[in-house]
Amino acid sequence: MTGTARQRWRNFRILSADDDSCLIQALTLLGEQQALWVSDSPPKNTRAISPSKVAEYLGQDIEHLVFDARQALNPDALAIAAGLVRGGGYFLLLTPELSRWGQQPHSLFLQRMARLCQTHSPPPSDPVPCNPDAALTTGQEQVIEALRRAARGHRNRPLVVIADRGRGKSSAFGIGAARLLAEGLDQILVTAPRRNAVDTLFREAARELDITGQPQEKTQPGETRIRFIPPDELLQQLPATSLLLVDEAAGIPLPMVEKILTHYRRVAFATTVHGYEGSGRGFSLRFGKTLDEYCPQWKRLTLSEPVRWAAGDPLEAFIFEALLLDAEPARVTRQESLSDLEIRPLARESLARNPTLLQQLFGLLVDAHYRTTPTDLRHLLDAPDLSIHCARLNGDVVAALLVATEGALPESLHREVICAQRRPRGQLLPTILASHCGFPQGLKLNWERILRIAVHPALQGQGIGSRMLDYLASGARDRNVDLLGSSFGATPALLDFWRRGGYVPVRLGQRREASSGAHAVTMLRGISPAGEALQSQAQAAFQELFPVQLAEPFRQLPHALIQRLLTQQPRSLLRHRDREILQAFAAGQRQYLDALGALRRLARCETSNALLTIKVLQGRNWRESTQASGLSGKKAALRALRASVAAWLKNHPDEQSAADISECPKSG
Repeated sequence: MTGTARQRWRNFRILSADDDSCLIQALTLLGEQQALWVSDSPPKNTRAISPSKVAEYLGQDIEHLVFDARQALNPDALAIAAGLVRGGGYFLLLTPELSRWGQQPHSLFLQRMARLCQTHSPPPSDPVPCNPDAALTTGQEQVIEALRRAARGHRNRPLVVIADRGRGKSSAFGIGAARLLAEGLDQILVTAPRRNAVDTLFREAARELDITGQPQEKTQPGETRIRFIPPDELLQQLPATSLLLVDEAAGIPLPMVEKILTHYRRVAFATTVHGYEGSGRGFSLRFGKTLDEYCPQWKRLTLSEPVRWAAGDPLEAFIFEALLLDAEPARVTRQESLSDLEIRPLARESLARNPTLLQQLFGLLVDAHYRTTPTDLRHLLDAPDLSIHCARLNGDVVAALLVATEGALPESLHREVICAQRRPRGQLLPTILASHCGFPQGLKLNWERILRIAVHPALQGQGIGSRMLDYLASGARDRNVDLLGSSFGATPALLDFWRRGGYVPVRLGQRREASSGAHAVTMLRGISPAGEALQSQAQAAFQELFPVQLAEPFRQLPHALIQRLLTQQPRSLLRHRDREILQAFAAGQRQYLDALGALRRLARCETSNALLTIKVLQGRNWRESTQASGLSGKKAALRALRASVAAWLKNHPDEQSAADISECPKSG
């Protein structure tokens, strides 16, 4: 590393003490220089913010920063804060005495952090500040040119820019947008998880257009403009635009990003590879499959050269190692034999002291769930009542289960939980069954909740995930477990997987999850006789309630989900008179509304028919029903509905058929 590059590193120092002496050291190092203190107990007369609010500074360029971890350490806040400081600035990490950090209370995460701090050495000389007006990197110029092609070239060829923090991707988006506006592009829309996530983009656009001041909602040269719109408003309004820029895309639920992709034909996405609110690598793995399906000519650019500090920056290296921001799963190939696959529990004490094992496991979790954050690493090592089970192949971790112990709540808490006045931490499944589903006996039972299940991408589709579920169930009785369960964002593929494992749905959350953009489904598998009885009762109650809910909170739920959640009822549900009514409807001799009761009962017996479900059970209007079914209008939908009923009656004859009504005149 050259001396010139070292001059552009951040000045990273670790100051440790059990008293306030490290505060004095920090103030001495800073001298007259002002710093941002990320602390709940900062010195007087300093610019400070709580660690819980440090995300408010995203997009800002901080010269010096002090991160106070003496009382507590928020991993997400540390990751955010480290990315705020530009090259040449101080980043001072204040910690307790390292030999005692994480001992009382016991924390494997903090003990590991202390070991890493002990090996850190400060830079040999003080760096100098970076030049904020330095020339664009080659990668940034490539992004700007790619933006021009996305806006001016062939449609439906989205751009995806992936980079670590500090590589200038948001700056490149801002400069590229400004140049397009100056060239006459009509309008550019910008969306991101939060408005402050695009402050840099708007600031650089304003500088490029020579507009003074920080724009709040738009940068407007003449009649052209660039405007921010939150993701939910974007999808509700679907406004027209010449180009859509999506920054920090990994922070937006993937279903929302996919809807953006399918509607907008000129769009560019940017995301952080190893971020504080989700992994861009995990995001790109999933989103890449969607891009390959809908836009096979999409373009990917990766920015590797740092802009705000020099390559080899010690602070970046420390944060990556401490928070495993660059963790990756083991290198395995699909050709490997699974005959030697071994599944067993993994002790967290061993995990914390085995860097390779920890890297492989956390990398696997990152790839399996793109919203994995640094805080998840702390939960992995420190969360109470958590067990880890790994499948290993030739010594490498290739699959994992994270399981939380729940249930057996004290009697004193039951009434408050049942009345929804209290939600005990770490008791999700028994709380849902008691307060939402009306089964208080669940509070007395012993549960295991599967928090995460992950299989190596190279080995998926070979039954490893199902083997993991079977493994967990096989030993559950010995662990005195009454029920196994999980709660996750419902998708057709996930519902199919869990149902194959013997789990049944007992509740669907009425609101979409912010993390997944999907409704959370709760699924159970009874183990003990008491657990099996509760599963059966809860399943029956859900099957009675869910069809009614389809007409209200779930009116827009896709048919593919409904088909998997709703158990098809036997034909005996239909009354004899229903068949007469359905025959008349199929023959065009009875109007839709006059046959609605019989049609509703038929829809419960024929859940595979999308039009029956959408129109009859969900109660959507004819326009929505025709659009969802791909039909041209109400008349076409009504013809299709009559034909479906006629086909069902033909395929399911009744020995006691109704009298012949073929001679009756048809109705409208």
